Amino acid sequence: MELAQISQWNIGYFISGFIFWSFVTVIGLLFPVTIARIWWLVGTFLIFPVAVGASRLLGADPFSKGNAFGELVGYTHMSVIGLTFPLVLVAFFFFPEALLLVMAIAYCVDFYVMTWAFGTRIFGLHAAFRTVAVTVIWFAFPEWRVLLIPIVVAVAYLVTIVAIPTLRRRWLKLQGDATDVVSAA
Repeated sequence: MELAQISQWNIGYFISGFIFWSFVTVIGLLFPVTIARIWWLVGTFLIFPVAVGASRLLGADPFSKGNAFGELVGYTHMSVIGLTFPLVLVAFFFFPEALLLVMAIAYCVDFYVMTWAFGTRIFGLHAAFRTVAVTVIWFAFPEWRVLLIPIVVAVAYLVTIVAIPTLRRRWLKLQGDATDVVSAA
């Protein structure tokens, strides 16, 4: 309950993800992959500061310090970024066309931990949809990868951002109702 209240289900991070993938879309339209990949990689380093700023604007605690689940989510996210960054660099240097596929999948692996920590399926559904969609795009529409992959990921973020407040309020109410029932017994 505490984590859902103070973090607002990490909505600031999802806003930052939406901004990043919108940026990736625009850059992919403006530049060839050989140039765009530089901007995409630079943009990844801005995801975290934008997420912290968006969280603070919304009154969410972007770090959830002192909450064990919040710390687990944070450590998991940083571990995923650290462990997958070599793959991002390999794609960047040796297979630039695959960079978007690698980032789209790697940057949502930790969403399954958020599903467990926050007690909602939305994050796991987001990750599963996103992984399947970008994989299908990769194989079925090779000439459209640079455009479709970031659009699909941005839309997934947007749907999640729109859904979070309603689902979170409903979840908090159900948790409060369950606590009332247990207290009455």
